[in-house]
Amino acid sequence: MDQSQTMGTSSGAQLETRRLLHLILLFLVGLAWAIVLRLWAPHLAVDPRFNSLLIFVAGAAAAVLVLRLMAQRERRVALQLVVSEIVGESSSPEIATMRILEALCVSQGWDAALRWEVNEEKNRLEFCSGWGAPGRHADTIFPESIGLTLTDAVDLPGKVWQDGRPVWVTDLTSLPHSPRAQAAGRHGMVSACAIPVRVGNKVLGVLEFYCHFCLRENREAMAAVETVASSLGQMLARSQERDRSEKLYRQQQILLDSVADGICGLDSHGLVSFANPAAARLLGASAPSLIGKPVHALLHGSAPSNAQCAENCALRCAIGRPEANSGEDTIFRGDGSSFPVEYALTPILDQERFSASVLSFRDISHRNALDRLKNEFISTVSHELRTPLTSIRGALGLLSLDIQSRMSEKTANLLRIALANSDRLMSLINDILDLERLQSGLEPLTFQPVQLAEIVRQAIDGMRPVADAAGVQFIHDPTEVEIAANPGRLVQVLTNLLSNAVKFSPPNSTIFIMLRPDSNGVTLSVTDHGRGIPADKLESIFGRFQQVDASDSRQKGGTGLGLAICRNIVEQHAGRIWAERNSVRGSTFRVFLPYHPVPLETPPNNWEKPANQGELVAACAGPDSRPQPKQAWDLVN
Repeated sequence: MDQSQTMGTSSGAQLETRRLLHLILLFLVGLAWAIVLRLWAPHLAVDPRFNSLLIFVAGAAAAVLVLRLMAQRERRVALQLVVSEIVGESSSPEIATMRILEALCVSQGWDAALRWEVNEEKNRLEFCSGWGAPGRHADTIFPESIGLTLTDAVDLPGKVWQDGRPVWVTDLTSLPHSPRAQAAGRHGMVSACAIPVRVGNKVLGVLEFYCHFCLRENREAMAAVETVASSLGQMLARSQERDRSEKLYRQQQILLDSVADGICGLDSHGLVSFANPAAARLLGASAPSLIGKPVHALLHGSAPSNAQCAENCALRCAIGRPEANSGEDTIFRGDGSSFPVEYALTPILDQERFSASVLSFRDISHRNALDRLKNEFISTVSHELRTPLTSIRGALGLLSLDIQSRMSEKTANLLRIALANSDRLMSLINDILDLERLQSGLEPLTFQPVQLAEIVRQAIDGMRPVADAAGVQFIHDPTEVEIAANPGRLVQVLTNLLSNAVKFSPPNSTIFIMLRPDSNGVTLSVTDHGRGIPADKLESIFGRFQQVDASDSRQKGGTGLGLAICRNIVEQHAGRIWAERNSVRGSTFRVFLPYHPVPLETPPNNWEKPANQGELVAACAGPDSRPQPKQAWDLVN
């Protein structure tokens, strides 16, 4: 015996028990009325010969009244039991709805029942389904309702939908302006009723009933139908939520299956709980075989002995942590093959607590190949251009020596323009080749102990003529800090930063250069009071050929590669460079350099941005963390 049969048997037993109790209660109520009337009969102003008859009539009337009330209550309870059985047995909401409409019509005496559903997107009622008693012309109402929509309160369902209250119409002829009431009257229907199907205060639909004889409003029947409509509303609401969840799940599944990036869901311990087809394809395995395995073992476990990751593997350290992490790495398949990827590890927080994470990665082999081709092309073209351009620059320089004596003013001006443009092209080619050498790793930097204050003085001396011409002065911090670095490259970085500061500083302004040591390294800051850098460009300006304004290359000069070269040099020193907006005006470029750089092959995992340095101060801490005496700022004229 299945579950539905068990429910039907138990419900039937409960119904028989209730009927027996109702009969016993009916007998006791009649007996009580008879006793009461017998006690009060001597006090009534009626012939004593009629006392017995009066007692009998009163008892019978009381019994009939109680019987009617008990019968109505019994029908209501029986209807609720039937509806509960239908909901429990039916697997489809549509089948359950049809059976519920049939039960309502049979128990309440209606000939036809129709269900309307609210379409929230289009703000209207739409006909869904119905049931009609055989042989009572109820089937003629349905063809007129199929495909019908109601948008106002003219017809009975629309009024119930708008008002949210049930309506009982004893005589349909009392609704002369309702097209549906007139159509139902033509088919022999006399009375009608409409009940809202709601969940809480939200109306999901309307139940509409018709009868071929005059049926007066019955509060008990109305309450029974409302109770059933409430159960039907809860069932439909659960069905809608289930359909909505299934639709959302299908959409997510389609998106995950169609995306080209590999996506893996990880639990809090780093075990794979989900893998999309792209992840399985990239890893050379089936998606089910990846479930339950440690993600680090899947990505790095098949690496050869000479490529095994160290304990400070960035991916391993990021797994199971509530912080987001991204970068580039190499993934090894089970067959030993490998490919470079760009990955992002995003944590999932449940009520601010870490519960899982999502790993997405993409194969960047083609991108790396294109980058190599592009770099090789740029390098080849730059080398091929530099030789003829050097000859052109030399010839223009020789011609410019005799401008005043042998050339007209117009010719001399054209020569000066050609000379300036050749210098600009030479600078661009040199920057491109310099950046290519740095990024190729063919010329690794050699480090030696250097005094950073001496590097600052060398860069200032080189930029002094340009600063004097622009009416700008430098103020620098003479704090002595020794680090391991490449002095030539550090001078190049600082010269680039000072050159940019001079270009964008107004006349009679000051540029500050500050050194701030701490326990890990030293932060060098260059602060100007120019126009500043927009917030959305504080990071992008370190890219190739990136400038704050497209017109800067023409008005201010420059190739747009200076900051990219600076970042590359600083990263080879295991440091970090970034830009900030000043609180009042201008910008500050900061360079963090460790005392002892880590070799480029094993860069530190997460360089934290040092704390905000605040305003320029005159006191700094030494590299050995001992208090240093306050020193005055040197003014460079």
